Amino acid sequence: MTIATPTAESTGLEVFVKQPLGGVDRRAILPMLAEHGLRVAREDLAAQRRKLQPEAPAIADDACVLLLGGSNGILRQVAVQLLFAESVPVHAVHYDSAKLQIGPHHAQAISDAAREVGVDAAFRNEDATKPDVIAQVVAELAAKYRVVHLINGIAAGATKRYEQFGKAFVKDLDVAFDGVRQTPDFSRGENVRKLGLVEVDIATQADIDRTNKMMGNSTDPWADALATAGLLVRGESVVAFADYDFEKDDPVYGMGPLAGAKILQRESMARIRAAHGVATIRICYPPLCTTAIGAIPGGMLMFAGSTELLLRDGTFKGIAALAQDTMAIFGDAARESGILRLDSAYQAALPEFHALSDRLTNENVRAELSRVIGASIG
Repeated sequence: MTIATPTAESTGLEVFVKQPLGGVDRRAILPMLAEHGLRVAREDLAAQRRKLQPEAPAIADDACVLLLGGSNGILRQVAVQLLFAESVPVHAVHYDSAKLQIGPHHAQAISDAAREVGVDAAFRNEDATKPDVIAQVVAELAAKYRVVHLINGIAAGATKRYEQFGKAFVKDLDVAFDGVRQTPDFSRGENVRKLGLVEVDIATQADIDRTNKMMGNSTDPWADALATAGLLVRGESVVAFADYDFEKDDPVYGMGPLAGAKILQRESMARIRAAHGVATIRICYPPLCTTAIGAIPGGMLMFAGSTELLLRDGTFKGIAALAQDTMAIFGDAARESGILRLDSAYQAALPEFHALSDRLTNENVRAELSRVIGASIG
C-alpha cells in the first residue's frame, strides 16, 4: 500500500515539535539520575531476572558474545538473557553520556550482578567505531576466549528524509517519558498528551555520512579485526545485527538515512559471510518501547498503534520475551536462513495499523489505544 503523507489542513491536527525524552527538562536529568539512576537500574534488573527462562543456546564454554550497544534498549535485555539465564559471558561497547543517560547505570547494575554470580561481563562506554577501541577490545577478548559471537545494535542515525523526497509531515503521538528510565511511559492516560503532526526535515550530507558510519558500516571493522585475531571461527561464530524491516514507502524510515544504513548493514552481512565463513543473521524486531523510538517522527504512533493491535489478538511480546527469542540466532535454522524474524505478527498487522492511524483523532485516541495505555509493555 502507499502511505499518504498528511497535512494540517487535511487532518485538522496541530503541528508539534518532538522533544528529546518527551520534553523532560534537561536541567533536571542530571540530579534525577544521580539520585535514582543506579537504584532504578538495579530494581529493574532484579525484576527482570525473576522472570528469565533459559533457552540453552548452542554457545561453547570458551565463547563470549560481543554486543555493540547493550546499555539500553533490546540489546540490554539480550545481555541480561545471556548473562543470567544462559550463563554466557558478555562484553559490550556502548556510547552514553555518563551524567545524562541511564545507560551507564544499567551497565553498572548488570556488571555488579554478573560478578556476584561469577559470569564475565564487561561494559565499555566508548565510540564503537573508533579503531583504537576496536583494537583494545579485540585484544582483551583474545586473551580470554577462543571464539566470539558479534551482535550489532548501534542506534544513532538521522531521523530525516533524503533531499529528493522533500520535507513531510507525519502523524505522531506526544507522550511523556519516564524521566529516569528514559522510555515512553504509557502507564497513564494523561501521559498520552495529544495526537498531532511532526515535520520531518531534510538530511544533510553530514547526517547521511554519520548515520552510515554508525549504523551502516560499523559491523565490518569489528568482524575483520575479530577474524584477524582468530576469534571469528568458521562454521561456529555468529555475526548479527538488529534490523527493522521497514515499509519502502514509510515517509521517514523508508525515505532517509535510516533506510540507507539498514541496507548497508544487510549488504555487509553478505560480505562478512563470504570473507570469514561465519553465519550472518538479520534479527528483525518490531517497534519497541525504547528511548530510540521516541526520536523517530511517527515512531511513537507506530509503536503504540501496532502494540494495541497485537495486544488485542494476543500476539504482543515485550522486550524480555523478544530477547529470549533472540537466542535462536545460535540455532541451525537462523544460521542457514540468515534471518530471524521476530516481527511476523507486527508485519501482519501493518494494514490494520494504517487503518487505525487514519481514523485516529484527539477525541478517540485514548479509546482506540485502550489496551496499550496502562499495559505492562516494557
